[in-house]
Amino acid sequence: MRQIIRTTATLVVMAIAAPGLAENWVPAWMASPQAVWSDTTVFATGLPEQIAGATIRQPLTLGFPANRIRLVLSNVHGTRPLPITAVTLARSAPDAQAKDAQAVLFGGHAGTVIAPGAQVVSDTVVFPAEAGARIAATLTYGPDAVAEDFHWDARETSYLIDADKPLPEVLQELPARLTLSMVLSDTPARLGVIAMGDSITDGNGAPMDAMVRWPDLLARALAAEGIAVVNAGISGGRLLSDGMGRSVLARLDHDALAVPGANTLVLLIGTNDIAWPGTPFSPEEAPMTLDRLQQGLMQVAARTRAQGMRLVVGTVPPFEGALPDTPMEETYWSPEKDALRRSLNDWLRGADFYDALVDFDRVLSAPEDDMRLNPLHDSGDHLHPGGNGNQAMADAVAQVLRKGWEE
Repeated sequence: MRQIIRTTATLVVMAIAAPGLAENWVPAWMASPQAVWSDTTVFATGLPEQIAGATIRQPLTLGFPANRIRLVLSNVHGTRPLPITAVTLARSAPDAQAKDAQAVLFGGHAGTVIAPGAQVVSDTVVFPAEAGARIAATLTYGPDAVAEDFHWDARETSYLIDADKPLPEVLQELPARLTLSMVLSDTPARLGVIAMGDSITDGNGAPMDAMVRWPDLLARALAAEGIAVVNAGISGGRLLSDGMGRSVLARLDHDALAVPGANTLVLLIGTNDIAWPGTPFSPEEAPMTLDRLQQGLMQVAARTRAQGMRLVVGTVPPFEGALPDTPMEETYWSPEKDALRRSLNDWLRGADFYDALVDFDRVLSAPEDDMRLNPLHDSGDHLHPGGNGNQAMADAVAQVLRKGWEE
C-alpha cells in the first residue's frame, strides 16, 4: 500500500568515517557523472582540448548548510588512472576569482590518483557555510590526465585558468563539470533528497548561472526545514536505456542508493524513453511500450524499498511541438507517443508502488491543450520548462514533502 513520507521516518545514512571517528554526512551539491563522448558533431562536450597540467575552477551553490565539507571526485567512467596534483576549496568571487582558499587533502596528501571506475572522498575541510553560499573547488590535474568522466550542460560556468599569475587569468569558460561530482556536509538533515531525471531535472531551459532549475529552487525552499536537496539529473537521460548518460536503472545505485544521507528519491523520467525511438537519436529503436515502462519503474521501487529509501514519482509532462527548428522536430512527438505518455500517467495516478506522487503533467500542461506545455511554463522549446515552470515544479514537490512530514 502507498505510504506517504512521514516526519517519523528513520533517516537512512551512509557513514564516511575518518579514522577513529563515526561521522554521518549528507549531500549538499551534486553533478551526476557521465562518460565523455568522442563524437561531438551533435553535442560538443564543452571541455578543453586537454586537461593534462590544467587548473579548472568550478563555482557552485551549496543547497544545504555545512560546518565541515568533503568533496567527492569521480573517475567512474575512466579507463585509466586520473592524477590530480592539488585541490582547493574557497569562497567564490566574481570574474572566476576565489578568496580564503584552503587546501583539500586526501589521506593527508595534497594530491590523489583516482583509479579507473572509482571515486575518491576528500579529508574533512572546516568550512562553515550557509545554504545558498557560493563556493569554488579548484582542481589541478597531473601531466598525464585525460578527461573521461564529466557532467554535460551543468547550467553553471566553470573556468580553465592560468593559476600561476597573481590574479588567475581565465583561459576558457566551460559549461560542463569535470571530476567534481558531490559536496558533502556534516549538518544533520531530516531528509536527504535526490532529484533524479532527464534534462527537465538537469535544467535545460534554465538560464546559465541563475540557479533556477527546479531542484535548485526546491533546495532553497526546504533547507531551513532541515531537508537537503541535490540534483542528479542528466540531459538525455532515460529509464531503460543509456542515452547521453547511463540509464536510471544502471546508475540508480551510484547516484541515489549509495549517496551518503540520502533517504528520498524524487524521480521524473520517461520522456526520452517514449520520444527517442524513431528520431535521429535512435532511428532504429522499436517504439516504447507501457509494459516496459511499468516494469522499469517497479524495479526502481523494489530497489529503493530494499535500501530503505522513500520513492516519490512524477508524471511525464506534455511535449507536443517539442524542439522546433531542429532535426528532432518531425519525429520527437507523435500522437502515438502522446497516447503512451497519457497511459503511463493514468497508470501512475492509480498505482501504489511508490510513497508519493507529484503530478507534473497537470502542473505544467496548458489549460486548454493538455498535450502542450502551458505557455507560461514553457522555456520556448515546448519541452523544457522555463523559470515559471521550474518554480511550479519545485512548489509541487515541496508540498508533497511537507505533507509527508506532517502526517
